[in-house]
Amino acid sequence: MKQTLVIIRGASASGKSTIAENLRNFDKKIVWLKTDNFKPFFSNNEEKALDAVMDTCLATLNFLLDKGYSVIYEGIFKRPEYVKKAIELGKTKNIPVAIYQLMCSLKTLQERDKTRIGVRKGCRKPLGDEIIASLYKKIVDNPIEGTIELDTENKALEECIEIISRNFD
Repeated sequence: MKQTLVIIRGASASGKSTIAENLRNFDKKIVWLKTDNFKPFFSNNEEKALDAVMDTCLATLNFLLDKGYSVIYEGIFKRPEYVKKAIELGKTKNIPVAIYQLMCSLKTLQERDKTRIGVRKGCRKPLGDEIIASLYKKIVDNPIEGTIELDTENKALEECIEIISRNFD
């Protein structure tokens, strides 16, 4: 199995974590790096600490790639420059990079958000329609070149996992 960097980007409730969680596999050296896990280290004010969070994520990504892991790097990535830095990191290490943009209608994201309590261990409370709309807009208004769009509204979870898992063959 080849070492690969897969970047999964999408709005909250688009399916990023569910897909990434299902792709990780310690025996195959595939790990899940979730940007949201780093936010509480720095601040409750995410915007204020965003650069520190993302710099820490990139340092962790670098470490994992140096250790020979394939990485599923998952986040909203409000600012495309953070994805570009991850892509460059992969390229400097001659590691193939695939970027997936999870697509879903705003209405569906808002409906999914309302059902988030208790769905998974560690799942947060619903963010609310306004925050979901704001995050959705940041994704739509800041496209990243070279992304592969994956429709998580109309594709089954298993199909999305299968599509992305091909990168690790």
